Amino acid sequence: MAPTNTLSSTAIFAWVVRQRRWLIIAMLLSLHFAVLSHANEGLFSRVWLLVHFGLFLIWQPFVSAERELNVIAVALLLGVTAVLLYTLAGWMFVAWIAILIAIMGGKVFTLQAARRSRFYLVAVFYLFAILLAWTVPVSLLGLASLPDGMRTLAAWVIPLVLLAMVFLPIRPEDESSVQVFDFFYSTFVLQLVVVIVLGSLAAMRVTSNQYFPAVLLTVLSFAGALLFLAILWGPRGGFGGLRTYFSRYLMTVGMPFELWMRRIAELSETERSPSRFLASVMGEVAKLPWTVGAKWTSADGKGRFGRESIHAASFHHHGLDITFYTEIDLSPALFLHVRLLAQVIGEFYEGKRREQAMKQNAYMQAVHETGARLTHDIKNLLQSLFAITSASVSAKERDGQGELLPHGIADRRSPSPFDEMLQRQLPQLTQRLQNTLDKLHNPAIHNAEIILPAADWWRDAALRHANAGVEFRFQDSLTGNVPANVFDTVLENCLENARKKRDHEPSIQITADLISGDSPTLLVTDTGSAIAEPVQLELFKRPVHSVGDAGLGIGLFQAYRHAADAGYELSLDRNEPGCVRFRLAANNRDSAGSA
Repeated sequence: MAPTNTLSSTAIFAWVVRQRRWLIIAMLLSLHFAVLSHANEGLFSRVWLLVHFGLFLIWQPFVSAERELNVIAVALLLGVTAVLLYTLAGWMFVAWIAILIAIMGGKVFTLQAARRSRFYLVAVFYLFAILLAWTVPVSLLGLASLPDGMRTLAAWVIPLVLLAMVFLPIRPEDESSVQVFDFFYSTFVLQLVVVIVLGSLAAMRVTSNQYFPAVLLTVLSFAGALLFLAILWGPRGGFGGLRTYFSRYLMTVGMPFELWMRRIAELSETERSPSRFLASVMGEVAKLPWTVGAKWTSADGKGRFGRESIHAASFHHHGLDITFYTEIDLSPALFLHVRLLAQVIGEFYEGKRREQAMKQNAYMQAVHETGARLTHDIKNLLQSLFAITSASVSAKERDGQGELLPHGIADRRSPSPFDEMLQRQLPQLTQRLQNTLDKLHNPAIHNAEIILPAADWWRDAALRHANAGVEFRFQDSLTGNVPANVFDTVLENCLENARKKRDHEPSIQITADLISGDSPTLLVTDTGSAIAEPVQLELFKRPVHSVGDAGLGIGLFQAYRHAADAGYELSLDRNEPGCVRFRLAANNRDSAGSA
């Protein structure tokens, strides 16, 4: 039976929507009969009022008529209706008609259906007329004597206005299941009704307790005040009027927008780093009276200030996500204002990022142009060095086969550790030279990694830098293999930067550690001063070319990229006075992805 009941209720609702014109007219007529019969204190007033409430519940524009009411809502509705029907005081009639005028007025001023507005405008006019001509003087004030013809006017002439509603156009598609209702205009119309009614009662002191002259005086005074405000709102002669100040208030919303924009422009000129600029701008936002906190996420990191609240507004602009937290829910005007602020911040932030990208491209272009001038000479030098190392390797192989030296005497001396290191390094150096020459011919070729046991590579590295003032901490049982190209590049760059720092700080100590494991980890530490925060923020992201002789420039940037291509990560493990440590270790994310 449930599908049948649902189908029947839907059909009834569709019929009600199609007959809404007659439903509204019947609702107003039942109210008219209830108001007129209230003067006689008869039973008919309660009966007609009960009919009117039933028709209103079918028409009401707040909740869909096809929704089911729960037990609590039905009990509350019946209780309120019973109290109203039992007391049936005159001020209840006045209050109810004022509420109806507000509801009808909220549908008059909507823009969704202009033709429907004329239909509801006639209904509002009828309710105003019956309220001022009959309900207030008879039901509220209880006037015994009325002007001649007023009873006839209220009983027969005013209802004739409802005949126009029979012919005015209103289509079923203009009324949705949940009807259009403008709360702002409804509140404004309700205040208008209250002002006219209370103004009429107050004006009776001036008109010797004569109600209808007081109503006329109140209406004319109110119309004159509206005309005066209309003139001030948009006057002629070059004066902006009240609308200019009102629009300026909506744009500022409690803050001087021009001063805020000027402060943002000043920060844009002084701050070069996008991340620091964004943090400074959000610090300016924190001074606004309507914010209690905010958080943001960008390509340069995350940040936040203040605290979170249940009222949040999020915006996304140029890869920048900003969420503002406020004490109260944002009004439409304030929401547009906050969105404008977010767009301004996003545009300035994106401009700083583009400026930094252009500077980096210009710097890299200068580096590449400088390197291009030296490429040919380096190529010739590498070819000569490659020939020398190849000849040395060939001689080593011949010596290993027992061939005689040029003097005819076989060399039976045991090789020194340095000779053993040189013998191991010559094939590697030859391979690296060959890779470099191949890459000079075709830059798209990637270097072939040379994998060595960690213990052998560590001993050779210690011998190569034996006179460099670096303490290599040895381990007896190093396990695992290392990509020699990557570890050599990182070690040489880190040691070179530390030695440059030693030129300014002679007392620092430099140490190098290799931690054993399946993927050994390299640590290079110096006891000098910490790296400055601006340099640390840009480290490994781009060449840091503004640090003078301290290094940390393009060499370390290229070493980071080389390590990343090989599945390793170069990072600044510690950065504090007395301990600056770089760390090279396998990238766990790459390892997990490969697994």
